Amino acid sequence: MSPRQIRSIYGSPYEKYFNNGSPCPEGDLLSGGIGYPTYRNDWWDTRNLWSKPYYGLSMMIGDGIGSYHNENGFTCELSPNTFFLTFPELKASYSPAAGARWGELFASFSGGLFELIHQQGILNPAQPVWRIDPLQPWAERLQQIVQAPLPHTTLQTMRRAATFLDLLLELLDKAEPVQTDKPQSDWFAIAGKMLTSNLHQKPNLEAIATELGMSYHAFRANFAKRAGMGPMRFRDAARIKKACNYLANNTHKTCKEIAFDLGYFDSHHFSEHFKRHLKMSPSKYRNLHCKDT
Repeated sequence: MSPRQIRSIYGSPYEKYFNNGSPCPEGDLLSGGIGYPTYRNDWWDTRNLWSKPYYGLSMMIGDGIGSYHNENGFTCELSPNTFFLTFPELKASYSPAAGARWGELFASFSGGLFELIHQQGILNPAQPVWRIDPLQPWAERLQQIVQAPLPHTTLQTMRRAATFLDLLLELLDKAEPVQTDKPQSDWFAIAGKMLTSNLHQKPNLEAIATELGMSYHAFRANFAKRAGMGPMRFRDAARIKKACNYLANNTHKTCKEIAFDLGYFDSHHFSEHFKRHLKMSPSKYRNLHCKDT
């Protein structure tokens, strides 16, 4: 297969081995290629974040160093023996360091096979950068896959996707995650306050995500990873916790008043919601835990 000479979006020279215009929806490689090590002055300005509608795997080649940054605030150095993943819903940027060279071997992919491992948390947007030493044997395996003759049947297509998936899973199993250079706790604490500061009104998750500098889907996925539950379940748990505090420590507040303070439609809806969480009515909880009894 003769590689096609192209220019990357950064202006650096690339060879693309193939470009798949009609991918198999069950799982397929969309493109593969190599970017030869070049210096930063050959690149466009990469300060803006962007995303593409598919997944990507990029392995650093040569001795260059660079940096990775995404919309969730994850930032780290890229160096020899590191590789990084890109995700459809996550805007990111990556570029060589000043005066340094950059080279990468890449493959892009999409389809049901990869969506499945994304849903299982194996392809995880919260952990985009990894290190394995040495990377060279893995790069050679990836290059064999992307330089192999193009498949002509559905069976051949699925075999290529399965071979790539096997490489990806084995690579993630053996590699070590690279940690972000910035603390990730700030956004989570801010998100928690925004979700629970006004329990009387339903929060706008898209507005919260925008305020935090994330996409809606990235915010939901990363919040669930940190909290062990989605944003709305987190808010519900906070409402129940505050209801318990009211019932135990504020005997002057009726269930109707508590329901209003916490944003329930009426005391009936509050009681039903409380029972689902604690398996008892608010009045029974008050009788058991009220400090004045």
